[in-house]
Amino acid sequence: MDARDRFSDTADAYAKYRPDYPDSVVHQCEAYAALSKSARIVDIGCGTGISSRLFARHGYAVFGIDPNAAMLDKARAAGQAQFAQGEAAATGLPSASADLIICAQALHWFDLDACLSEWRRVLDEAGACAAFWNLRRRDGWQADYEALLSEWSSEYAVVKKAADGEEEHSAWVKQSPQCIDLAEHSCGHEQSLDWPGLLGRANSSSYVIHGVRDRPGFERALRELFDRHERGGRVTFRYRTYVLMWRFAASS
Repeated sequence: MDARDRFSDTADAYAKYRPDYPDSVVHQCEAYAALSKSARIVDIGCGTGISSRLFARHGYAVFGIDPNAAMLDKARAAGQAQFAQGEAAATGLPSASADLIICAQALHWFDLDACLSEWRRVLDEAGACAAFWNLRRRDGWQADYEALLSEWSSEYAVVKKAADGEEEHSAWVKQSPQCIDLAEHSCGHEQSLDWPGLLGRANSSSYVIHGVRDRPGFERALRELFDRHERGGRVTFRYRTYVLMWRFAASS
């Protein structure tokens, strides 16, 4: 399935149950890009606007771009930033209109070579880029969750290879001679969920919506997992939030 359409059926669950990002993501970007409070931020692949609102809460003007109409409907309903439909490699934004481009949980879906000239165009000459992900830890009860996804979803192994692990995320940027001044940051993050929250969090994933054929069976197995591990009616997802920041080398 085209990556631009994968999340249409998950938009409601994505908006309700996906985790946010820690404030340290903003602080790292501020320091790296020397952002003033008048800085203009473009959020590529903004989805339902979780990352857009994070920066907006810190006082920045944020413009979110996403190709998926269903996700953008959720973003606009939540507000706090401006949103428009567009492609990562064809944003429709004016030249030199951004001081920082951010990509949250999205860089692995893009044809990055195709994005290069567009992002250069949209960024101000002194602008920077930042990509970040919440990476699920795979210890404790989350090891059992990982095994459950591997067993029930026919798509999980393929999507995990593209979307899990900083090595996969950062390879293109680190190998490109056009990306310079690389900086990385990691910190811990958590998301506490009751049973409806865990079910919603699972159903916000494209590899569950499109990769699990026996949904009743999957939900029974997920409920059994929850019942084994809940404490006080909740389980906690623990993440390592990874941030990669870079600038573009001057055009020759």
